[in-house]
Amino acid sequence: MTLWIKNANIATMDKARPHARAAVVIGGFFACVGSEKETEAYLNAHPQKELETIDCGGKFVMSGFNDSHMHYLHYVRAKKTAVDLYGCTSLKEVLSRMQRAFEQDYDPSLGLWLTGEGWNHDYFTDEQRFPTAKELDAITTEYPILIMRACFHIGVMNSKAMELMNINKDTVGQYGVYAETYPDGTPNGVIKEGVFDDIKARLPMPGCEQLLEMMIDCQKDLFECGITSIQSDDFKYCPEGHAYEMMALLRTAAEKGRFKLRMAEQALLPTHADMDEFFNKHGFDNSFGNRTFKINCVKLLSDGSLGARTAYMRKPYADDPTTRGIAIYEQEELNSLVLRAHSHNMPAIIHAIGDGAVEMCLNAIENARREMPHLHPRHGIVHCQITDKAQVERFKELDVIAYIQPVFINYDMHIVYDRVGKELGSTSYAWADYIRLGVHAPFGTDCPVESFRPLPGIYCAVTSRDLNGSGPFLPQQILDRETALYCYSAQGAYCTGEENIKGKIKEGMYADFIVLDKDLVSCTDMEILEAKVLRTFVNGKCVYER
Repeated sequence: MTLWIKNANIATMDKARPHARAAVVIGGFFACVGSEKETEAYLNAHPQKELETIDCGGKFVMSGFNDSHMHYLHYVRAKKTAVDLYGCTSLKEVLSRMQRAFEQDYDPSLGLWLTGEGWNHDYFTDEQRFPTAKELDAITTEYPILIMRACFHIGVMNSKAMELMNINKDTVGQYGVYAETYPDGTPNGVIKEGVFDDIKARLPMPGCEQLLEMMIDCQKDLFECGITSIQSDDFKYCPEGHAYEMMALLRTAAEKGRFKLRMAEQALLPTHADMDEFFNKHGFDNSFGNRTFKINCVKLLSDGSLGARTAYMRKPYADDPTTRGIAIYEQEELNSLVLRAHSHNMPAIIHAIGDGAVEMCLNAIENARREMPHLHPRHGIVHCQITDKAQVERFKELDVIAYIQPVFINYDMHIVYDRVGKELGSTSYAWADYIRLGVHAPFGTDCPVESFRPLPGIYCAVTSRDLNGSGPFLPQQILDRETALYCYSAQGAYCTGEENIKGKIKEGMYADFIVLDKDLVSCTDMEILEAKVLRTFVNGKCVYER
């Protein structure tokens, strides 16, 4: 089927021709982009047996959104099995929602834990602290409970969950700062970072085949928001020991056309043993996959989150001088892991939020480039929130991608000066600085930390305001509309080495595009948040229509 897209207001993301009025799609690729006369002439010169005409009625058309970092499988599992704790304004409300879910929805015969996700103690109006095991025990001590903070770097278990994970007064010491205790030394249920990740990976969950069906079902949620491509960290959310089976199932589902969402896996491999299994035992690298599903890079975590004060800082927190956060690796170990990925010519992208962690990541990438300069994989740092000017400049010097989540300022702008002070806070969230320097800065959401909806992130990027309109927070970082849209489409394609095939409405590119009811370039700021995706196309085929 050939498509003739007419009467459209097309933002092409192609700097050679930023705007167009029509396009022709043949075999899933754009064949001609230009005026209606130009596309009509093309079709006359290249007659097509089956031609479908789409009259866009002057509506805004652009390339599909590409979320450069999220956790799609986590989102899917949470949607299907977890209690929604987002928006809770008190500790009491968190416990009340969990109590209600336990009484009304929880079915212990399924063998799953009772889990809840999305609480943030900074929003509590009663007590701004983490819940504890004793409070969850008031709901049940017979069945395991785990509730997860919105950042997903902190979790809280009840006593039954700790029993199943063998966390008690005798064993808790082995976890150091990653497991909190009551004054008497017994664990209080709060777990952090790597310990939390390991426990999440060991939770009972549906099998791989069932998870695949859930992922196929939930892709419609992303299509509804205009997302046609994602880059996703999922290894820890697969059934324990079955991540490679999950990858193979996704590749097959993509080949059969059942999984249509373009997805690049960011493979979390936090140890050398994990890398041994990945590179040596299974023979995986970033050549695994196809045009829809692929593995793109190695993912590492170097610190925690700002909200939980586990992001690793060079100096103590301004509002808690007893801590600098948590560095997950020593510099030598991080250097070694990044070099290991680099030696396979495979990008390493590293979660880093605090300026201390960002510094360590830049050092590790610099070391890898120095040790093996003949290789140049596209390494990156995910989040890179707290930075000074010199660090931002090092991104350019070392050719490091900055994976940005503009929507983070919706929350962070209200805490960052308290956490790190005004001077450091004012040089952070420096996405415009990255772009001015020529650093690749693809946008994303870190879903389910934030909603995967792209439009709130675009709004934050072009206004430097929270979603209620407060601000501007850092006016010097405000982006123009065209740049923000480019960062949410074409820049993401660069990360996965697909900049010559995806992310633009241009001849020879994948026909992944969306039609919206608002012109995102010229509408008012608030209209960005109100805009609706009318149709979403992948490979020239409509996968969503409002």
